[in-house]
Order: sequence, then structure tokens, then C-alpha cells
Amino acid sequence: MKIKGHKAELINHLFQTLLITYLILLLLEQIYTGFVSTYLNLNYLLILVIASGILDIFTEKKEIKQKTKRKDILLIYVLGILGFLIIKFKTADLNYLSWIISIIAGILIILLSHLILEEDEK
Repeated sequence: MKIKGHKAELINHLFQTLLITYLILLLLEQIYTGFVSTYLNLNYLLILVIASGILDIFTEKKEIKQKTKRKDILLIYVLGILGFLIIKFKTADLNYLSWIISIIAGILIILLSHLILEEDEK
């Protein structure tokens, strides 16, 4: 049973919005402990994200082929560096091991993003 048309677009938009909101709030909670959890239990939002994600699986999507742009590649590198900085910040207590973990994670983010982007072009 595939969900089609306007309902499919609405479910997809809802899932994307809830997922981005959850990830931003989770990041804020990780950086500033108690900033979000004082007002909202993120587990309830996670349940909504999972439920809307399951519904999104059953929607019919249109295949859109796009070429890789410089903006996409720049975004990949910015996200890789941002991932490096977040992991470095959270593992700062590990001294030199923190640098190794952060660098490897940043490189993995960049390489896997490139791999996914190239796969979409084929």
C-alpha cells in the first residue's frame, strides 16, 4: 500500500522537519546540558520522528537526477569539519586520543558523503 500525491509530500515534509528539529535539539542538549531537557523530553520527539519515518517509507517518491554542484561539495567539507569540531569538543578529556578520533571521524564524514553523492549521480 503506497501513499501517493499530496499526502505523500505532506508526510515527507513532516518527517524531514521533525528529524532536523530533533537533531538540532539533540545537538544543543549535548553542548549545553539541561538546555532542552529542562523543558522537553527528547524521547517523545524521537517517537514522533520514528513514526513519521515509518510512514515516509510507504510513500511514493519521484526520482530526481541532479548533477553535483560546487555548493554540494562545499557543504560536505563544512559538515565534515563541523563533525570534527563537535567530536573534538565532546572527547576533549581524552587528550591526544581525542585528536585521532576527531580527525578519523571528520575524514569518514567527508568520504562517505562523497561516496553517497557519487552514487546518486549514477
